[in-house]
Amino acid sequence: MNTLTKFLLTPALLGAMIALQGCAESSGHNDTAAEAGHSDDDGHGHADEGGDDHDDHADEGGDGHDDHDDHADEGGDGHDDHGDEGGDGHDDHGDEVVRLTPKQLKDAGVKIEPLAGGMIATHVTLPAEVGLNQDRVLHVTPRVPGIVTEVHGFLGQDVKEGDLLAVLESPQLGEAKIAFLQAVQAKAIADAELSRQTTISKNTATLLDALREKPELDTLQSQVSGLRIGTNKGRLLSAYARVKAARANYARERELREKGLSTEADLLAAQEAFNSYQAEYYGAFEDIDFTYQLRLLEAQRAARVTSSEVDNAERRLHMLGLSQAQVASITEQPDVEVARYELTASMPGRIVSKHITPGEKVGTEAPVYTLADLSTVWLNISVYTEYAAQIEVGLRVVVHADNRTTTGVVDYVSAIVSESTRTVSARVVIDNSDAAWKPGEFVTARVETQRVRAKRVVPIDAIQTYEGREVVFIQDADGIEPVPVRIGRRNDVSVELLGDAIALGTPIVVRNSFLMKAELGKSAAGHDH
Repeated sequence: MNTLTKFLLTPALLGAMIALQGCAESSGHNDTAAEAGHSDDDGHGHADEGGDDHDDHADEGGDGHDDHDDHADEGGDGHDDHGDEGGDGHDDHGDEVVRLTPKQLKDAGVKIEPLAGGMIATHVTLPAEVGLNQDRVLHVTPRVPGIVTEVHGFLGQDVKEGDLLAVLESPQLGEAKIAFLQAVQAKAIADAELSRQTTISKNTATLLDALREKPELDTLQSQVSGLRIGTNKGRLLSAYARVKAARANYARERELREKGLSTEADLLAAQEAFNSYQAEYYGAFEDIDFTYQLRLLEAQRAARVTSSEVDNAERRLHMLGLSQAQVASITEQPDVEVARYELTASMPGRIVSKHITPGEKVGTEAPVYTLADLSTVWLNISVYTEYAAQIEVGLRVVVHADNRTTTGVVDYVSAIVSESTRTVSARVVIDNSDAAWKPGEFVTARVETQRVRAKRVVPIDAIQTYEGREVVFIQDADGIEPVPVRIGRRNDVSVELLGDAIALGTPIVVRNSFLMKAELGKSAAGHDH
């Protein structure tokens, strides 16, 4: 390039540089105004504020370049450019609107609900361990020592109440059964004797009543012929017959003496015989009247004693673990089974522990089986001391493990801090009818410590972060657009919105709101290109 060419180009280059500098100043002033307008109204009314700043800047541009028409034209061009930029800014705000048809929203799984109040539950998340429900655990311990002969219950087996678990041979139980059998036999004998004495007593009373009427001997014989009394019957009848004969003989001798046909000696002998037989009869009558009642009382006492012995022998068998049905069947058991002891389940459940094998000698000190009802389990929560004051009985608990979730209520809080873990134990009983929760596994427990009502509550999925701010997406006549919000209390499910910038009842995207954010991202990318 020669010197002339350089000289001719220099003014043109200088003019272009001055024009570019003017445009840069105009653009910088407009961007600042736009930012100020966006800050004041959170992105609303941006076009109006951009227009005001644009007019002021245009006036300043005109005043600054009156003397230079060319430069004024350049300033005018800058002004027009700024107007275009202001329009673009408004269009940018318009681009922050997602316009989808109802069908598109439905197909995308987007859910829109009106903004409303609700409950916010604050919670504490704590570690926990699933354990057996100790109120539904049975340790099966033999009541008598013995040798194991049969094993029927095995680890992991579900059993019902009354199912046979094992069989032992126990000499101690055999002795108790023998004592019971002896008591039963003695009672049977005593009962039979009581029955016999009752019959004798009844018949004796009938005989004595008949004798008190002093009937003729033939009449008496017909009255008492069918009564079973025993030796007393013959004794009384013989004494009564002798009295009757002696009385008749004495009457005849007295009549003969009065006629002078008999001596005084014969009369006295007859009188003496009558008195002797009468005394003998009365003595027998009173003796039998007393003794039959005494023997009845003795038979009744013996029956009561033997009955008590049977009851005591039965109680001892119950103490050794035999049921009422098992005791009742002892009298029918063969002698070889007299020492047989059956270990049964007294509750339904699953065998979770087994310490018994055939041929083993077992005692009464340690359990040989452990049964657990797994339809419910305990959740043992480890509460850190800083949260201990917040945990109390009745609080709702949500339990999480892998893809499993269940709920329960705190029903116990320990008053003692563990020396080893420095935590307080809290307990929840949870339903385990589907066997989803395994004792021994570690889970996460979320304890709801407080439930408060908030004026504006949205699901946590409704909150998105857009351009560095937390927003929700509202639906209006233009479409769906993000609105910045201030977050209050929150949990894993719900979030409280502070302030009243968004009116109650405003449609809010509560599900799949991230799709709205993605749509805005695609729009921004397309605009950049």
